[in-house]
Amino acid sequence: MLPLAFFVSIATAGETDQPADGKFSMPQSGFTLTAPGWHMARWSDWDWKGRTADSAVFGRAWSTSYQLVLDDEVAKGLTAEWKALIESEEGGADVAVTSVNVEEVAGQKRVRATLTFTARGGLKGVCHAAAFATRGLTAQVWTIAPSQGSERAAKQLDQLLTQLEVTSPPAALGATETLSDDAGELVLPSGWRLPLDAEATEVTALYGKTGAKDSRLCTAAIHPYVGGVADVLLLCGEGGNAVVVDEFSFADEAVLFGQQLFGKAAEKLPPAEMVVRGQGDVAILVHANTGLWAGGVDTSTGTEVIWTSGADGHDTALGDTARAALKALKLNDAAQPNPGLGALVFHRMTYQPTHPMVLVPGLLALGLLGGIIMMILRSTPKPGADDPQAL
Repeated sequence: MLPLAFFVSIATAGETDQPADGKFSMPQSGFTLTAPGWHMARWSDWDWKGRTADSAVFGRAWSTSYQLVLDDEVAKGLTAEWKALIESEEGGADVAVTSVNVEEVAGQKRVRATLTFTARGGLKGVCHAAAFATRGLTAQVWTIAPSQGSERAAKQLDQLLTQLEVTSPPAALGATETLSDDAGELVLPSGWRLPLDAEATEVTALYGKTGAKDSRLCTAAIHPYVGGVADVLLLCGEGGNAVVVDEFSFADEAVLFGQQLFGKAAEKLPPAEMVVRGQGDVAILVHANTGLWAGGVDTSTGTEVIWTSGADGHDTALGDTARAALKALKLNDAAQPNPGLGALVFHRMTYQPTHPMVLVPGLLALGLLGGIIMMILRSTPKPGADDPQAL
């Protein structure tokens, strides 16, 4: 058996008596852990640490923000997180993943993994870990023991998982979802979904990483990742004057769009990208910063702004998402661009002077002017025409 100091993060100093029934309720993590006979080292509304009476097995339970779809990709990410925790909080070295898989228990997905490592002093240890979903969260439990106690630690984890009670059941995730507001809607790309009510606080905090001026004008979608982080996509009705944005006016309108969102700072931004939506309709896409993109679509009442924001390492994916969202955004009938005749004529005169809307009236006006001039010339007496002596 390894000495108690083997796991410095789970010290027995300050331990208090556990509940008589061994039930440790963690309402903020959405489950109650049943661990009779365990000695508790830490217990809060969201996490727990403890050890068996003989200090042969140490345990930990906690959760991270956002409910994840537990698939093979997420399992790899969770295992990497557990590896990092063993290194940073348990002082482990040479951490190796010996197994990781996704299983289904009572209709719910669960990730299981086993990791081995070397502790301080060269002692060998093993970690058996599991993850499951509660509403808006990803709950995790692990047991750690000396390598020779691996089988017992695995059985202890099985027992903890079997006896725990999920008090906040997970929401059903995985179906394609649609984000909408008063102007229109878009089908969300793969990996993106609408936030759960339980995730509202975390999602609101993500708004501040964008340039959205008023969150009340926005609806949100998220792309959660392992570790309790998420990227956000906002659909915001910013309003403003209805204009005509096409390939001819794009350069000028892109500058005005940047100024609308970022003020004088827009001068330092790279040139905007033109995103073709079809039927000659184009959108404006601005790479505002690493991990931040902003797009604009012309509507009957102003500009519909799409923001994508997240981790710096997701910058390319965020740009692709913004680009796809600008193309996929389907405006409802009332929001379809419908500039007045005056605005349309001004646009044509400014950017398309050879357009029939400009050219035909111009030619007609020129012809009319010529006719008037001819009439004036014909009605004007020739010099000396009224002189009797000229007859």
